[in-house]
Amino acid sequence: LTSRAKGAKSREIYFQVSSDTYYASNYALSGRWFDEDVANEDDPIRLRQRTAARVTDRLKLDYEARVAGIASTAANVSTTYSVSTPWSNVTGSRPYSDLSDRIEDFRTITTLRPNVLILPEQVAQKVRKSDEVRDILFGDRGGVATDDQLAALLKVDRILVPEIFINSAGIGETFAGSGETHAVWGNRAYLAYVADLNGQDEEDTWISAFRWTDPSFGVPWAIRAFNHADERRSQKVEASYYQAEKVVSPDLGFAINSII
Repeated sequence: LTSRAKGAKSREIYFQVSSDTYYASNYALSGRWFDEDVANEDDPIRLRQRTAARVTDRLKLDYEARVAGIASTAANVSTTYSVSTPWSNVTGSRPYSDLSDRIEDFRTITTLRPNVLILPEQVAQKVRKSDEVRDILFGDRGGVATDDQLAALLKVDRILVPEIFINSAGIGETFAGSGETHAVWGNRAYLAYVADLNGQDEEDTWISAFRWTDPSFGVPWAIRAFNHADERRSQKVEASYYQAEKVVSPDLGFAINSII
């Protein structure tokens, strides 16, 4: 298809472009402390820094939980596989074979090699201890695989190992003794091709995040401090950002079920 006769025109190829909309919602969280706390704090400036770090961390956890919810929706992945022997059976299962087979399926179907493997921690710990994986990596010497070793073995750029839990009961219920926590990513693994965060030269990708910068902030992720000279005698730090997460190409995401 690329050869041509002398003087002939070259074959032309084109991009296919589709249009879709998104709305970047504003996500924000703040923390407050009071003047008497500052007066009794050994290092007052750290109170502001710790509050900013905490609200930023909680915003990032919320971000991850939203992405996990997107990934767990059946319509957002092209294929869902189930393994024949759960990986919780570390002596009888074959997680390397299961994953390498799915990687080849991915490559055959999409012509791309997945560059990201998502293994939630409760799944990853079974894979690290798998006899099959340990035999390939260590032979008779024994050992437990690191995530970097697994990534190199499977030839993926990154293995992401999410560990977050959410309280499904309500705010404060866990500490009151009546809450219930569960792993946000569940007992699934995901193979995906994911490009860098959106830009004009972005490649095709499974999921992307689209950010909007508030002109009054000048940066996508803003930290603002408020000093209140009112009867509350308090100070506040707020972290906020505008973002939308969307599935761009469901065909670039595979889910693997029944693994533990």
